[in-house]
Formats: sequence, structure tokens, C-alpha cells
Amino acid sequence: MQPNFSLIFFTTLAGMAQGLIISIALLNFRSSLLPGEFLAWLALPVALALLVISLLASFFHLGHPERAWRAMLMWRTSWLSREVLVLPLFIAVTGLAWLFALNQQQSTWLWLALIILAIALWVCTAQIYQCIRFIQEWANPLTLVNFMALGLTSGWLLFASLIAIWPTVLPSFEPSLLAGFGFILLFACLNIKLWIWRRNQRLKPISNLNSATGIKNPQLRQTSMGLMGGSFNTREFFHQQSNLVISNLRKIIFFNAYFIPMIALAYAISTQSYGWIIAAFMIHCSGLIAERWMFFAEANHPQNLYYQRVS
Repeated sequence: MQPNFSLIFFTTLAGMAQGLIISIALLNFRSSLLPGEFLAWLALPVALALLVISLLASFFHLGHPERAWRAMLMWRTSWLSREVLVLPLFIAVTGLAWLFALNQQQSTWLWLALIILAIALWVCTAQIYQCIRFIQEWANPLTLVNFMALGLTSGWLLFASLIAIWPTVLPSFEPSLLAGFGFILLFACLNIKLWIWRRNQRLKPISNLNSATGIKNPQLRQTSMGLMGGSFNTREFFHQQSNLVISNLRKIIFFNAYFIPMIALAYAISTQSYGWIIAAFMIHCSGLIAERWMFFAEANHPQNLYYQRVS
């Protein structure tokens, strides 16, 4: 598929905000480990900003943004409609939690609602792609697992970075604790991604030229890409990049999203340094954008069997 950068930023920023809010909610669910000032003036405003920016980014891939509200009408059958309903509700409840923090108040039920809505949003977003059965790269439970794992990891690393710049919270959270948990999350994400890559490499198209044409000759081959010039089909359902570019991008994802941040977190554990945690988060973000681009580019639409480049 042709990756859409508005969707890349939407899924990346929204997932990061969900992970940040879940990190906050779990730590404050039973006992208030985080001071109200930290929540009111840094953590929750950052989460709200990420959610609002992601919502705005999602409008840029719409042909008619003024009709976006109509997406809610099909909530009984469409995961996209459910996402359109859950996201504003999630933003509203996050805003309510921010108002509580400004008034030095916290509610267990509010944190629980935020956790449930964050998970619901992940499910809705992942199911938009996972329910497309003819795109084999997406039609797998690992799509949801990957969305949640990367969201939790990026959110935790952001949470740890925010703690590093808020002095009154530092005595309660040692760098080794923050970095150690981040390292575990990154290691889990790396194994999930390697599993996904191995699975996708083994996939074989269900259809082929013989089944499409009904001609059983094993020597059948295609000599044109279906059209004399470009069209919507040739632009939107293929990423237009060479195999060399895709191979190099996988290396960038491996190192920037996972390996180098894990090394930085290992340094943070050994040196008790918050600076390495911030460095790990920033490097991870660059790899995360590339990972999400690859998520869309990897999707091999069956129509590419016909609208393909032929040498």
C-alpha cells in the first residue's frame, strides 16, 4: 500500500498518548504515586496535546474533511466509525482527568475509564486493518499486539522522559527502574516485530495469474502492468519503492526503534542517568515513524498481481 503520512502520525502519536496515559493511570490507580502538579502541568497536558494533534492529523487523509462526522453513523458495523466515536470520548475523559489534577483531585474510576478507553481505541484502530482479510499482512492478531506493544513502550519512554525533567518526582523513581522496565518493553516489541517480519516473508498470494485468468498453462506470464500510464490503482496500492529501499528501511527500524534505544537504556541502568532515557526516547521516536511507514507499505494488495511493474 502507499503509506499516508497523516495516518502514520495519527497512529504513532495517538498510540504514544495512550501508552502515556495508561502508565499514569496504573501508577495512580490505587495510590497517588505522582504529584498533582506533575499531572496538571506536564504529563496530562502533553497527553492531551498528542491526542489533539493526532486527531487533527487524521483529517488530512480525508477527501472531504467537512463530512468526517458522517463516519460515526456506521458504528454498528464499521471499526472506523467506532474509532471516530472512541477517540473524542477518550480526549474528553483525559481532559476531565486534567481538570481533576488542576483541582488536586484524583478518581480511581476516572483512571479505570481511561485505561478501558485506551485499550478500546487500540482495538478499534487495529481492527480497521486487521479485518481486511484479503491483505494477509494485516489480517492477523499480531496487528493488534504490535499496536498495543509499541504504544505502551513509546508511552512509557515518554513518561520516563517527563519524569526526568520534573525535579520533584525524581526521588520516587530511580533511573534504573524506569530504564529497566523500558528495556523489557522494547525487548518484547523487538521479538513481536521479528515474528511479524518472518511471518510476512513466508506469505504467498492466495491468487495468481492462473486463477485470475482461468488459464492453467504454467508458463503464463504478464507482459504489461494493466494500463498504458499511471492511475489510482498504480499509485495508491503500491509504495513505489525498490527492494533495496525497503531492505535498508528495515535496518533503520531495527536499530532506531529497538536496538539503539535498548543500548541507551542499558547505559541508563548502569550509570543511573536520566539523560540516556531521554536519548532512548528520541531515537525510538525516529524508528517508530519508520516502523509505521513500513506497516502500511508491507501490505500487499491483491490487485498488484495485475497492476504491477513488469520489466
